[in-house]
Amino acid sequence: MNNNVINSAIELSEQLQSLLTQLSEEQYIAPLDLFSGSSIGQHARHIIEFYQCLLNASENNKEVCYEDRKRNLQIEQDKLNAILHLETIENSLLTVINLKNEMCLKVKDYDKNLALEPWESVTTFARELHYCNEHAVHHLAIIKVGIKHYFPTLELNDVFGVAKSTYAYRKGK
Repeated sequence: MNNNVINSAIELSEQLQSLLTQLSEEQYIAPLDLFSGSSIGQHARHIIEFYQCLLNASENNKEVCYEDRKRNLQIEQDKLNAILHLETIENSLLTVINLKNEMCLKVKDYDKNLALEPWESVTTFARELHYCNEHAVHHLAIIKVGIKHYFPTLELNDVFGVAKSTYAYRKGK
């Protein structure tokens, strides 16, 4: 198995880091009406914590449960802290040996009355990393809309917030 899924995760981390270095702290934490009052920092934290959930579960041979993420407010309120977490994620990804490592995905699902109905499924590290990548692209796309609306002078590259399959399609590949 090749490491494209790891390379993609690192590329997404670098895209987010590149954006964060352009933002002021005020822009990073500002509640944006277009985001229903959420900030770019909150979206960054959300992306980071999905990768952290997966890496922590893998490193500790535990189930992965994205609903159990820490929701570390320091990440969403301090862009340098977010950048440090992204760098840590990248370093951890570079040490992954077995992408086919089997693991358990635990989902804390709720019915329409908000009664908890959890379920589990067998998965692999590679599959979950691919999920985290697609999840990150989704949130980067949301961030991109906010950047273009509120901070149009900031520069984003062509692939920011675009799935690789979409980008390849647009390039005729």
